[in-house]
Amino acid sequence: MIGPHAAATTYYIAANGSDSNNGTSSASPWAHAPGMPNCKNVCGSTTPNAGDHFTFRGGDTWHLGNSSASSYVGGQWIWNWSGSSANPIYVGVDQTWYSGSSWSRPVLNGDNPLWTGSGFPSSCAHAESGSLVSLGTGSLSFVVFDNFEFTGVCWTGQASMNGAFLNVPGGDTNLIVSNLYIHGWTMTSGASDNFPAIQSFGGGTSADLNQFVGLVIDGADSPHFGAGSPNCQWSGNGGSGCASGQGFNGSHVYDVHQSVVRYVSNIMVTANCHTMHDNVFEYLYPTFASGSLQQHPNVMNCLGGATGDNLYWYNNIMRNTFSTENVYFAVRTNIYFFNNVMFNNMNSTVGEVPAGCIRFNNVSNSAQSTTAYVYNNTFGDSSCQLKFEVANSPLTAWSGTAYFENNHIIGFSPATLSNLYICATSGTCKINDNGNEVFQSESAANGQGYSSSNDYAPTSSTGASVLAGASVSTCSAFSTDAALCDGTSDGVAEMADNGGKIASFPSISIVSRNSSWDAGAYQFQSTSQKPNPPTGLAAAVQ
Repeated sequence: MIGPHAAATTYYIAANGSDSNNGTSSASPWAHAPGMPNCKNVCGSTTPNAGDHFTFRGGDTWHLGNSSASSYVGGQWIWNWSGSSANPIYVGVDQTWYSGSSWSRPVLNGDNPLWTGSGFPSSCAHAESGSLVSLGTGSLSFVVFDNFEFTGVCWTGQASMNGAFLNVPGGDTNLIVSNLYIHGWTMTSGASDNFPAIQSFGGGTSADLNQFVGLVIDGADSPHFGAGSPNCQWSGNGGSGCASGQGFNGSHVYDVHQSVVRYVSNIMVTANCHTMHDNVFEYLYPTFASGSLQQHPNVMNCLGGATGDNLYWYNNIMRNTFSTENVYFAVRTNIYFFNNVMFNNMNSTVGEVPAGCIRFNNVSNSAQSTTAYVYNNTFGDSSCQLKFEVANSPLTAWSGTAYFENNHIIGFSPATLSNLYICATSGTCKINDNGNEVFQSESAANGQGYSSSNDYAPTSSTGASVLAGASVSTCSAFSTDAALCDGTSDGVAEMADNGGKIASFPSISIVSRNSSWDAGAYQFQSTSQKPNPPTGLAAAVQ
C-alpha cells in the first residue's frame, strides 16, 4: 500500500455510513465516495487531494443497478481527481476494517443475478449500457484503484461496445489498477458479445505507464459451454465450446502482470502493448453470440505501441485455448519472449492450427529491422508454433532477425527448430539458433515427469531440460527485473480468498539460474521449491 504524505487525509466509506459525517474516521464514515452521483453534503463538498486515501469497508456492497438497494451509487461512479508522482491518491481498502467475521473485498454490484449454469436470461433486471466505474475522463494520473470485486452485470442488444465493469480512458497515465476480482456477467441470447471487464479507448500517449496488477477476470460463473453444446449459437463453435465476455479491450493496455484471465471469448486487445508477465491465460473459447458483432478471440491482439518501445512477454502460462489466432505482437524494435509455458492452445473449431499461436509482425512505426529473442521457453506440445507473419492491417510484414536459445520443445516432429517457427513474411526473416534447445517427444517427456498436469515442469534432476541450457549474461536487457536469470520464477495462482478469488503471487519460490542453467522455463532445484499449487487451481508455475 502506498503511504500518504504528511498533509494527506484518510477518508472512510461504509454501506451504513452517512454523507453528513466528517468521513475522517471509521466511526464516522460516509455512505459514498467522491464521484458517486449520490455523494452529497460533506462528502459532496470534499475535494480529494494528492496523497489522500479513500478506504472502503471490506464486506460491504455498493449497488450500481438497483436504486432501491442500499448503498446505491446513483449511476456511474466517475473518479476524477489526480495525485502526484510522489503522492498518488489511493482508492481501496484497509484489510483491518471490515463488516462480518473476516475481511473480504468491498463489492461493486450491477445487481443482476449470476448465471445459473444453463442457457441465458430472457432479459436483464438492470441492463448495462456503460461502464460501472470510470477512472476519470481522459486526463487522470497517479491514482491507485485497489481491491474491489465487480459482479452482476447483464447486457442486451447488438452494439459495437456495450460498456465495461471498469473504464480507463485514453489519456490517463501512471495509474495502478490492482487486486480486482471481476466475474459474474451475463447476457441475453440475442446480445452481441462485446462487453469487456476493462476497457480503455481514446487518445493520449501510447506509453501511458498504466499498470494492471494482480487481477482475476474469471468467467467460470458467466455463460460458457463445452464442446457440442446446443447453447453455442454459432454452429462453428460446436467443436470446442463457447464463452462470453472479454478481459481487456481498447487503445491502452500497456502493462498487465501477475494476473489471471480465463473463461472468456477474448482476453486482450490493445494498441499499446509493452509488458505482459507472470500471467495465466486459459480457456479462451470462441463466442456464442449470434449477431454480426461476434468476438474475434485472441489471447492478445496488439495493434501497435510507442515508437522505439521494446516489447516484453515473459513468465506467462498460456494453455487450453481454443481459437485460431492467439497472440499478435506489433514489434517496434525488440521483443523479449522468455520463460513462458505454452500447451494445448490451438485445438479450434476447424481443427488444430499451430501456425496461429504466436505471430510476430511489424507496424508502421517499427524500426527498419526488428529483433525477437526467444529464450528459455517450454513449448508443451506441437499445437503452438511461432510465425513471422505477413502484413495484416494495421500490422505490417515482419522484417528482422530472431534469436533462439535454451528452449524445451516437446511433441514436434521432426524434432528440429525449423519445425517450431514459420517464416511467412515478405520481408527479411533471419533465424539464428544459439543452441542448447532440448527436443523431446510427448511420450518421452511424459515418461520423465513433464506433463500438462504440472505445466511441463521438471520433476527430477535427471529430466532432459535440467542443466541443459547455456548461461546468458544479459538478463537486465531482457527485462528490468532481470527475470530471465530467475528460472522457476514467481508464478501466479488463482486461489479462493478475500471473499472471492485472488491472484496469489508468487506461487512458488524464485530459483536463480546462476551459472548452471536449465533449458526451458524452469530451473529445477529439489530442495528449495515449494510444492506445485493444488490440482484444480489456475496455476502458473514457472
